[in-house]
Amino acid sequence: MRILTQIVRIFVGILFIISGLVKTVDPIGFSYKLEEYFSPDVFNIPFLKDLALPLSIFFVIFEVMLGVLLLLGVWKKFTLWCLWLLIVFFSFLTFYSAYFNKVTDCGCFGDALKLEPWQSFYKDLVLLVLSTFLLFKQKYINRFIARPFSYVIGIVWLVACSFIAYWGVAHLPLVDFRAYAVGKNISEGMKTADELGLKPPSIMLEYELENRVTHQKIKVDEEKYLADKHYWEEGSSWDLISTREIVKEKGYTPPIHDFMIDCGEEGDMTDVYLSEPKVVMVITSLPSRASEKGLAKIAEWVQALKAENPDIKILNVSSQNLNIGGVNSCLMDATTLKTMIRSNPGVVFLNKGTVTAKFAWRDLPKIKNVNANF
Repeated sequence: MRILTQIVRIFVGILFIISGLVKTVDPIGFSYKLEEYFSPDVFNIPFLKDLALPLSIFFVIFEVMLGVLLLLGVWKKFTLWCLWLLIVFFSFLTFYSAYFNKVTDCGCFGDALKLEPWQSFYKDLVLLVLSTFLLFKQKYINRFIARPFSYVIGIVWLVACSFIAYWGVAHLPLVDFRAYAVGKNISEGMKTADELGLKPPSIMLEYELENRVTHQKIKVDEEKYLADKHYWEEGSSWDLISTREIVKEKGYTPPIHDFMIDCGEEGDMTDVYLSEPKVVMVITSLPSRASEKGLAKIAEWVQALKAENPDIKILNVSSQNLNIGGVNSCLMDATTLKTMIRSNPGVVFLNKGTVTAKFAWRDLPKIKNVNANF
């Protein structure tokens, strides 16, 4: 039993450290996931929306530290109970997301590994069983090294995680797991399954209906709904409440979608800019939340860039009309922009659709060095 306890302890500890670290490098990304849970369509607790980033930083560091403390074997009761309560909490979240199809990705492993809602729930169930086992077998959990050294290691981990999280917020994530990472080609990421000769996913609609007489609620798939006209014919006692898409069979889904550059009167300029050899995208995903200091700094930088490098195409994109450095903005989807770069505002360098560099507004390159980033 002692050996089994050590195996479970090491497995759970390492899993918590890995899960926490991939979110620690990108706390802003996890804060977006928390905002989804706080939205009116899910738990409707909008007052927590402004606290999403602080909560994100706390949770991701806390998760890593629980894994570290479990491996070190210090503060056993505190660590094991916190682990168990945290897993119970996330089990509820993932079950709610899966059953009601509210949040399609729990963000458990950030952007490094995407899990479907039910996969996330089953993963949490396994962890719940393992953490419960550890609670009952905690007498077999001992320190690997002396207490003073354990505390030193714990403090080092805490400082390191705090620095990683700070860097991800103040600058950019140290590791980028997204489809817009440096070296990735946007045009390639947009190609459909048909273009790549792969099998696309099979999608089916599910209809939720309510009977006006009995108030019975049912869910029927698209095939049954269309085949049985008493659900939809004139005079039917059934009302359509909602529809949702269900994946019948998995297939290839392009990692990049909803990428369209709408430049007003010029129309869709996506293909034009993705074919240019030198493009600097000035991105403001959420103007209402953008740093005023950052906007002023980027505006000054853009004006200098236009004067010194007329051959570079400067593309100012935002989710709203916004003039920066005398460059009018084209419109793009806010979620796409938030995914491209976490800094708000920030800049992305493109060479024929390939991301060659990214900079937060605090780290803009010197004008004389701009060409080296393509």
